[in-house]
Amino acid sequence: MSSPRAGTEPSRERIVALVLLLQRAWTDSRALTQDEIVRDLKIDEYPSSAKYPTKVPAYVGNDTAVRQKFERDKARIRDLGFQIETVVRPDDLTGYQIDPSSGYAPPIHFTPVEQRVVATALGICGFGKSGAFSVFNDGPAGDGGLEFSAFLTPAIRAIKVRRALSFEYQSSVRKNRIVEPLEILHEGGTSYLVAREVGAGMIKGYRFSRMTTMPVVLADRFVVDDATRELATSWRPQYQKRPTPIDVVVWTNHDYADLLVRQYDDATAAAKKDGRVEVGITFDSPHGALRFLLEGAERVRLVSPKTLVRALKEWLAQVNRGKSPSADDIKFPTIASGDVLGQTLQLLHAVYNSDDGLRVSELAKRFSLDPDLVRSIMGRLVTMEPMVDAFDGAMSFPARVMKDCDDWDHEDTDDSTYRAEFVSDDDEPSPFMWRDVFELNVALREASRLFEDPAIFSAIEKIEEVTSHFMRIEHPHNEQLLSVVYEAVTSREQLKITYNSGTSDTAEERCIEPSEVKVLNGHTYVRAYCLTRNDWRTFRVDRIGTILAKSLITDDRGADPVANWLTSVGEEGNEVVVIVEGFVRYLFEPLPGAQWSTLDDGRHAVRFHVSDSAFLDHLMLLAGPGAVVATDQYYLAGHDLADRIASQL
Repeated sequence: MSSPRAGTEPSRERIVALVLLLQRAWTDSRALTQDEIVRDLKIDEYPSSAKYPTKVPAYVGNDTAVRQKFERDKARIRDLGFQIETVVRPDDLTGYQIDPSSGYAPPIHFTPVEQRVVATALGICGFGKSGAFSVFNDGPAGDGGLEFSAFLTPAIRAIKVRRALSFEYQSSVRKNRIVEPLEILHEGGTSYLVAREVGAGMIKGYRFSRMTTMPVVLADRFVVDDATRELATSWRPQYQKRPTPIDVVVWTNHDYADLLVRQYDDATAAAKKDGRVEVGITFDSPHGALRFLLEGAERVRLVSPKTLVRALKEWLAQVNRGKSPSADDIKFPTIASGDVLGQTLQLLHAVYNSDDGLRVSELAKRFSLDPDLVRSIMGRLVTMEPMVDAFDGAMSFPARVMKDCDDWDHEDTDDSTYRAEFVSDDDEPSPFMWRDVFELNVALREASRLFEDPAIFSAIEKIEEVTSHFMRIEHPHNEQLLSVVYEAVTSREQLKITYNSGTSDTAEERCIEPSEVKVLNGHTYVRAYCLTRNDWRTFRVDRIGTILAKSLITDDRGADPVANWLTSVGEEGNEVVVIVEGFVRYLFEPLPGAQWSTLDDGRHAVRFHVSDSAFLDHLMLLAGPGAVVATDQYYLAGHDLADRIASQL
């Protein structure tokens, strides 16, 4: 009996065929019943004994198995962000169709100059392999700095059409929320949906990382007055209706005082006779002040107010204290298989946006795929004719992909070209997913902090024109030397700097040769060859104190041995499991490669890698009474650090 060449490919083609078919059903205003789809949908099968595919039914098996497979396919399609509409047809039968605008934003036409800045911006701050990088760049995407979430797609659309949104959300407890979405706030590398609760009327922020089901755009529409819009604009993480400002005074050394003055606009510093520096900062709330002290750890000594001293003592006494199950007894879900539908649509989008088409080798390089897999995916899009007997053939099907082969006798290995052929001039290329325009907007705004180019702002205007200014971006970190560092990258300059590491209380001189700038979790990092250490190192820009000297680079350091240097921390070091309460999840959610599981008592388990025990000590210090380490090797993490800080109070 013949068998397909790859077991996952029938599933891939069936899902892609179903998406494109249900979109066409929307265009034709003819919703399709489940019986029609199951009976007539055809896909390609590539028998190992034949060179060319044969048409076979997409759904085979007994009635129960077929319908279960159909329901699973619908769920996977919804998980990508497409909204499958269920309608009652004139013949009283239930049919299905997909509104293309539920997943796709309207077309955005960038000029060649705008495409250039978009490509640069995505390299600085993008989703990486999960995002739009490969549509605008010839090479493969590296690690991304943005948090990827398919949940952005329905949320952005709901904001644009002013319709309510329903999703399951994990805070202290997991429950369903129905909200009226107002805008998306991107602050400190984290994205929040700012929305009004239906019924209660409160303006709240919801982290996309804590949504546990794909948001559903409801039929209920809502209106927003100016007062509500103003409240949404003023919302911030840790927002309080009546903030209680608190003045904090600490002692520190000269180097760390300089860093604090740069990072906090209202900070004041005064040198004392004994060499210490007194720093005063006003915070919006006691919580913000306590967080500042914990981040400073041993580098600062609290002077006033006394109420904060008591709160800090209580916090330190509870660092990594409490009961937890054994790390070996905690089950984490297996990593999900690749997003075959999203991968296929990215390939399709890249071909649609290339005037001359793209070769197999070019697509394989862009998307880091095996050439044979590219041939399989694109070949199926070329020959795909689902329900060809029920409708009018492939030319009216959305996937109009043509194949040009240099050597048809050796088609299996030929570096063929795939191109899009449109029936009329009115046809538009497949537009971006809604989450793609979010990625483009954030990336362009990050790029505007690095260099000035009118094309950046004209591209942003085009994005916001189709999205109705759906997003607000805040940059809380003061990175005064960012443009200087980026200029050193583009001009190939060597920099002599003073630098405060994440745990050191004094600055040291470094001589570096910057090679690349990227953004992760709200911070900007520069990858550089460090002449002081004679090795490649990663530096956080906001910890650079001063630029002491500049000079042109004269030596070739060769290629950086670490390809994905931005998130390598997520792949290296020892594995550790921490049990956390819901209110401190935010500290662990940005960790690259973190995996999550929910325990029976409502707490959460997070698994990640640690290459430096000092990093885990500071993480547990910040988490305080909300977290406990379950891994035996690190069960005392944070204890010594907390004791040393407490001894100074």
